[in-house]
Amino acid sequence: MELIKKIKEKKQSLHGIRNNVITQVMIFVISIVVGFEFFSYYIIRDYNESSVVGIMLNQAKYNQELYINYLSSYSLDEVIVGDKDQFYRNNNAQVQILDNTGILLFDSLAGNKIGEQIESDDVKQAKKGGYAFHKDKNNETGEVEISLSYALSDGQNQVGILRLTSSLDNVNNKIKDQMTLYVAFGFIVILIAFILSTISSEKLVKPIKNLTETCKKLAKGNFNEKSEIESEDEIGELAKTLNFMSDNILKKEDLKNEFISSVSHELRTPLTSIKGWAITLQSRPVQEDKEMLSQGLSVIEKESDRLSLMVEDLLDFSRLSSSSMTYDKKNLNIVQVVEEVYNQLIPRANNSKIEFKYETVYRRIDVFADENRMKEVFINIIDNAIKFTNESGLVKIFVDQNDEDAVIKVVDTGEGIKEDEIDLVTSKFYKGSSSKSQTGLGLSICEEILKAHEGNLEIESQYQKGTTVTINIPKVVEDEKN
Repeated sequence: MELIKKIKEKKQSLHGIRNNVITQVMIFVISIVVGFEFFSYYIIRDYNESSVVGIMLNQAKYNQELYINYLSSYSLDEVIVGDKDQFYRNNNAQVQILDNTGILLFDSLAGNKIGEQIESDDVKQAKKGGYAFHKDKNNETGEVEISLSYALSDGQNQVGILRLTSSLDNVNNKIKDQMTLYVAFGFIVILIAFILSTISSEKLVKPIKNLTETCKKLAKGNFNEKSEIESEDEIGELAKTLNFMSDNILKKEDLKNEFISSVSHELRTPLTSIKGWAITLQSRPVQEDKEMLSQGLSVIEKESDRLSLMVEDLLDFSRLSSSSMTYDKKNLNIVQVVEEVYNQLIPRANNSKIEFKYETVYRRIDVFADENRMKEVFINIIDNAIKFTNESGLVKIFVDQNDEDAVIKVVDTGEGIKEDEIDLVTSKFYKGSSSKSQTGLGLSICEEILKAHEGNLEIESQYQKGTTVTINIPKVVEDEKN
């Protein structure tokens, strides 16, 4: 129920994902467009204003040359009285002539400031020689104007200041016209980005919706449901993973059902024998037959042991599955542990009439492990080797080590494992095709115990030739021993 609830919440958030994608894209695009608009405005404004200043500067230089070549023999006052028109002929800008102190001597527009001192920044700079321009708003007309002040000289000394002033209204109108086109272009870009982001987000959300629907069906137990793989990107990989998961669940379900059926059969068989012999032993004739009584009690004892073993496997499996298994780990000599298990199983091998060998060149290899659990692993694996090896066969135990691990190998010449079953024998509930298999939990329990000790289990086998099981357990390094 919790999974279904989460899936519903995820489904409701898909619209949020689409909106988030559109929002993020639009924020990015609008930021770029707005930045471009501001950048374009300043570039266009500076270009046009620079063009105006350039024209005015060329006009000032022309007037300077005119003064030097034709008017330098006259004083500035005489020029203003007689040939002042030379300075504003063919010039659309307002022309003003100032003396070296900044007092206005002439204004082409006949303004009312004749005789007043002009203190603008461009005039102050021109007093020092050279030229400067200044942009300001005309309080009388309300227009924004740009003024260029240029130092006039007679070729040797500065004789005055030529000041040209031009309105920027035409320039600003031109900038507005150009920016209108840029703004229209920006709106078109934003609109296209919105349409494309909407389409792209829909394409992104659609496969996620399909995956959500598949997950919802899987949560309801329909494990045959499969996701459509529409692409080879990350979502396609997710769909493949989801399909693999559903296939895996189906396999686990089949194994679980087979396990339940198998365990039910395994439990029923000894129970039937125990109940049958219990009923038989209650009859008076049997009670007087000591041989039959002994045989019946022996069967009851053996079948009870078999039941206990199966129940113990089930309990171990349950504890491992719920992570409630506790381990009493300590430094121990794994060579000694394996040797004890070997001695313990010698009678079992002798009863099965197989050759049972143990080989090692080491007397001590230290590992950090739970002794009883390690014995459980070795007993389970060696017992399997003995069980699946026919009479006159061989089971051999090797104890070795490498740089990192203690290595225990159990080699047998038994019936082996089919190639398609090797990867499954450690799976929970898997019994295999052999009639000698029982609950199918032994190797999976061993693997879980080894994982808890940071070790691992490796199985190599050839059908009808034999099997080699390798157990790797991390060694205790010198620092840990100390």
